Amino acid sequence: MIDIKTPKDHIILVPMDFSDSSINAVYYAVEMANLFDSEITLLHVISKSTLSSLFINDSEVALLRDKVRKKLEDIKTEILEKWPKVSVNTLVSEGKPFKVINKIAMDSKCDTIVMGTNGANGIEQFTGSTTSRVIKSSTIPVIAVKEKKTEPRFDKIVLPIDLTKTSKQKIDWAVKMGIKYNSTIHILMELEKDELIEKKVKANLHQAESIFEKNGVKYESHLLDDRSYPDHLGKDTIKYAEEINADLIMIMTKSETGKLADLFVGSYAEQIVNSSQRTPVMCINPKATGAKTTGGSGFY
Repeated sequence: MIDIKTPKDHIILVPMDFSDSSINAVYYAVEMANLFDSEITLLHVISKSTLSSLFINDSEVALLRDKVRKKLEDIKTEILEKWPKVSVNTLVSEGKPFKVINKIAMDSKCDTIVMGTNGANGIEQFTGSTTSRVIKSSTIPVIAVKEKKTEPRFDKIVLPIDLTKTSKQKIDWAVKMGIKYNSTIHILMELEKDELIEKKVKANLHQAESIFEKNGVKYESHLLDDRSYPDHLGKDTIKYAEEINADLIMIMTKSETGKLADLFVGSYAEQIVNSSQRTPVMCINPKATGAKTTGGSGFY
């Protein structure tokens, strides 16, 4: 069995820049915290480059910090008026946003980062480049949110799997989510024309199924054919998620090779985050190839 934390141990970090998408992420995280008895921290990072471009002195920087802190406290007050049982912290920091976010997440022992994203076409610096950088470098899962989700659920989690070793590391995270939230995991794999590859696909699918069965997690298996799902795994995943009104898509952010060309930027993972309009996407950075998966699922 895979060990999981109890809900009271769950800490959600919510970086925000006060844009619409980051506000959406706040309320998504708050609903998560309310449903699962979690704690949230609202974080705003004042970029050093922003301070330099404004040409402000120390006293003006202090005023800026106070202004940002007040905005966070106002949001906290609004949250507590509607969700009085939710534990909310606020924090203002300075530096390179993605580095600060990851450091605070590590130092605070956070379980999840929830961030707003506008995808490739986003105009806000924070929700555009910073979210991508956090996703690429975070050691904990990052949930990218676009639309406001007033009642986030994890009843239906879509789990696309390919033949890479790192893709299989998602299985353990899916088991954790399935146990914790009583989810149904929708396993997706693409049917292949090559007989040998298809045999490997089905073998991986059966291995995934056995792990979910062993841990008592509900699941459904779906082999996507070219007639109904003619595109690549990224687009097909989004299409399937929208068809079933999924609550979450779970992806790895890079392939097993670790080469620069295989990183999040330009990959099908990025396409899913950018293209998924309704379904939040949980992004997980894989461990190095050859390492055991988070729960020792026995894939390799």
